[in-house]
Amino acid sequence: MSDAVTVGSGRSFRLDPFVLPARSRPANGATAFVIERDSVVVSRSATADAPALHVTVPLAAYRGVAVRMEAIGDNGDVRAFVELLHTDPALTLRLAESDMPEELAADWQAWGRALRMPLLVIGQDGSVGEPLAAHGLAAARPKPRRYHSYFAKRRPRFLTRRKTGVKNRMELLRGREIIARN
Repeated sequence: MSDAVTVGSGRSFRLDPFVLPARSRPANGATAFVIERDSVVVSRSATADAPALHVTVPLAAYRGVAVRMEAIGDNGDVRAFVELLHTDPALTLRLAESDMPEELAADWQAWGRALRMPLLVIGQDGSVGEPLAAHGLAAARPKPRRYHSYFAKRRPRFLTRRKTGVKNRMELLRGREIIARN
């Protein structure tokens, strides 16, 4: 069992990706959730705007673990968020947030491995993409090591230097058994 950890002066929030089920119990009456290996339980208390909510969502319904950055003010400060992304914004869950994005990079990858979900990047315009595709890089399938027929039909160089063995007659050993028996 893991509870949300508030780091520093209350400007950071982090759930531990290495301890599942991970539990979030916000103090202000917002949405509480429990992340298990195969499902997520979301609970929200009743407010004037919305009724109470208690729903179990399979983990496969989520798109992946996303990272999002927002500018804070005009001085260039950035706030980063790691979220479990769902197509319904009401079911998107915040896993971590911090004013230092470099702190959340390891958590983002750890959550992806722990939940076996793809890593996603949310752009400034709200578009969702893969991390490599977002930066103009594409990962291709690796090429086979040897794909020419020239290389496939010949012996490797270290095997060409070896000489074949000569078959000799097998030696027969004769002797007397020296085990004491009565």
